[in-house]
Amino acid sequence: MKKYWMIIKNEVGRQLTYRTSIISFVIGNMFELFAQLIIWTAIFKTLETVKGYTYHEMMTYVIVGWIFMFITTNYNLESVIAEDIHKGTLSNFVTKPLSYIRYIIAKASGRVTIALIVVCFQVLLVILLFHSYLVFNVTFSGLLILLLMLIMSYLIQLFLSIIIGLVAFWTIEIGGVYAIINTIANFLSGVYFPINLLPTVFLNFSLLLPFVYTFYIPVQFFLGKISQAEALRGVLVQIVWLFILYLIIKLIWKYGYKKYESVGM
Repeated sequence: MKKYWMIIKNEVGRQLTYRTSIISFVIGNMFELFAQLIIWTAIFKTLETVKGYTYHEMMTYVIVGWIFMFITTNYNLESVIAEDIHKGTLSNFVTKPLSYIRYIIAKASGRVTIALIVVCFQVLLVILLFHSYLVFNVTFSGLLILLLMLIMSYLIQLFLSIIIGLVAFWTIEIGGVYAIINTIANFLSGVYFPINLLPTVFLNFSLLLPFVYTFYIPVQFFLGKISQAEALRGVLVQIVWLFILYLIIKLIWKYGYKKYESVGM
C-alpha cells in the first residue's frame, strides 16, 4: 500500500509543476460554462419552462453538472497509458512487484487530488456569481448518496479511460478513438443538454449504458427530480457497470500484453 501512496504523492507533485497548464484548463472550462449559461438564458427569454425545467433548474443543471464533470474527469490519462505502451515503459512493470493497472489507478488518484483542490476555488467563484440562480433540493442523507454516486462516476470514467488507453496495444494513435467515445459519452450522459429533452427512446437506450449515470442521474437527483430509491438504483447500476468494465480491462490487458511481448517491446 505504501508504494501506491508514494505514486499518488509523486503525481500530485508532478502536476503542481504544470501550474500554467492547470490555470489555462480552468479558464477554458469557465468559458465553456459561461457559453452554456448564455445559450440557455437566451432560450428561456421566450419560454417559461423547457420539458419541465424552469430557468433556475436549467441553470442549476448546467452549473452543478459542470462541477460534477470537473471532479470526475481523468485529465488525459489515456495518453499516459498509450505513451507507456509505445515507449516500452510498460516493460518496467514485468520485473517489479507492481501491478500496472493499480499503478495507473494510483496515478489517476494523484491527478484528481489537484482537481478537487482547484474545483473548491471554482465552486466558491461560481456560487458567488450565480447563487441566485441555483436550486438546492438535497437533504443531508441525499448528499451522502450523491457523494457515493460521484465516487462511482469517477471510477467509471477512470475505467473507460484505461480501456481507451489500452487500445494503444493495437494502434499508434488513440486520439480518434478517444474523440469518438468522448463525444458519444457526453451526448448520452446529458452533458450537452438534459437527455430527457430528446424522445423517450434515447433516454431508455442511455439508461442501459454507463454514461448517463456519471452525469445526468446525479444532477437529476440533486435537482430533486428523482427519489432516493431511484438514486440508489442508479448506484447499483454503476456498480454493475464497474464490474463489467473491470472484466473488459482484464480481457484487453490479457490479449494486449501478449501482443506487446510478441513484438519485443
